[in-house]
Amino acid sequence: MADHSPERKRRPESGGVSEATDSDGQDPKPLANAFRKLREDRGREAASLYHDVVKPRQTPLMVHIERGIRHDELGRHESAIEEFLAARDLDPDNVETLAYLAAAYGALGRFAKADHAMESAIRIDPVNVQARVGEAILSFRKGLYTEAEVQLKDICDQNPSHGPAHFYRGEALNRLGRVDEALTAMERTVQLQPRNWRVYHTLGILFDRKKDRERASEMYRKAHELNRL
Repeated sequence: MADHSPERKRRPESGGVSEATDSDGQDPKPLANAFRKLREDRGREAASLYHDVVKPRQTPLMVHIERGIRHDELGRHESAIEEFLAARDLDPDNVETLAYLAAAYGALGRFAKADHAMESAIRIDPVNVQARVGEAILSFRKGLYTEAEVQLKDICDQNPSHGPAHFYRGEALNRLGRVDEALTAMERTVQLQPRNWRVYHTLGILFDRKKDRERASEMYRKAHELNRL
């Protein structure tokens, strides 16, 4: 999934610039909101905000990030990697880009490249939340569910509003057979990511494991509806 580097690169305010705008006279709040949604794994909403904010000046870095997010959401991980690599070329020290690049590699099981990107991100900013979450997600993708759950629990305790951390902790708990704890994690994720179809799909699986067929069907139906949007 931590302050994003594009915000960090905003030019310093001068005496003639309002606190509510950057030096281009643009309100920074939409961009900040876009990155907040990205941290919450609300990629489609983030991408829409990116489009609105970036369109007037088409910042190349943001264009590549936006495209990468869209490709990643649609499961086109190879295309996402190409975009994140292009973004990295423009800003090699962008921790968020490196974390998303690692996630895209991890989704394809290309763990050596994923580890390299993640190590770079952590070396640049070892306390960056997105980098720490990305590191835990890689553990999860490698099947190290106990390790991932421990990492994610610590992140969730320190960042209770970080949607992806709660989601992947719930997934790890599900894999470990800790169904009730997984349900609690996923119900918290629903509060943070009410339009994330994957959360409802996992809730369906968990309710199936609890033999609650009615609620499982409801969750699967909700997941299907959201995934069609």
